[in-house]
Amino acid sequence: MDLLILSTGKMGQKTLELALEDSFFTKVKAISSEELHMEEYTQYNVVITFSRPQAIFKTLDYCLRKNIPLVIGTTNFTNDQQNEIYKSSKKIPILQASNMSVGMNLLFKLAEITAQIIGGQTDIEIIEAHHNKKKDAPSGSAKTLIDFIQKGLGYDTKLKHGRIGEEVREEREIGVHAIRGGNIVGYHEAQFIGPLETIKLCHEAHDRSVFASGALTASKFIVNVPPNFYTMEDVFDFTLRKRS
Repeated sequence: MDLLILSTGKMGQKTLELALEDSFFTKVKAISSEELHMEEYTQYNVVITFSRPQAIFKTLDYCLRKNIPLVIGTTNFTNDQQNEIYKSSKKIPILQASNMSVGMNLLFKLAEITAQIIGGQTDIEIIEAHHNKKKDAPSGSAKTLIDFIQKGLGYDTKLKHGRIGEEVREEREIGVHAIRGGNIVGYHEAQFIGPLETIKLCHEAHDRSVFASGALTASKFIVNVPPNFYTMEDVFDFTLRKRS
């Protein structure tokens, strides 16, 4: 299978390294989104993008014209950009994930189940930590974690970003705390704090290759499905069905 990676940064290089070691891929190339026009006459089976959100329209146009499935590992899209992704998924398969780590996606599900069972009787706090070069806060994965918790709760919550002053905690509130420092690859924790006990669910990535590996797993999935919008949850459901 021929793979095009749209990213020349750290994630792109990690994905390229792993793909070159994987016999499933016969041809692999990593370029920046600005170089996409140079691939006009080359056909690929799948595209993985970690490019900045501003490049998504160019990427979607390329994949739509050439009918290529797309894996998106970028976060923080505007509403217009996200709507265009949904619209495009009616014509080509698109998988989008804020975090492609198997462990992190397991954390999402565990947090959802925990919220469904005891969330209403606990105070919920989210803690996330990343390296000192990360610009966005909270992280895209933290936002996804909150989405899964709200799904488990069955209702939307108020978000309290950090705590300062003398305000008491409100009902249906989730505290969100972001840490930036050093070379932290990624750490996410959900605390469900009750009057008699506390449950802590956490995930820590030790190396960026865990995200690259997940992206390659997603690319192998996306080439065998019809046009639609997919997430890593679909990848895991498919894998479990194959094993059963």
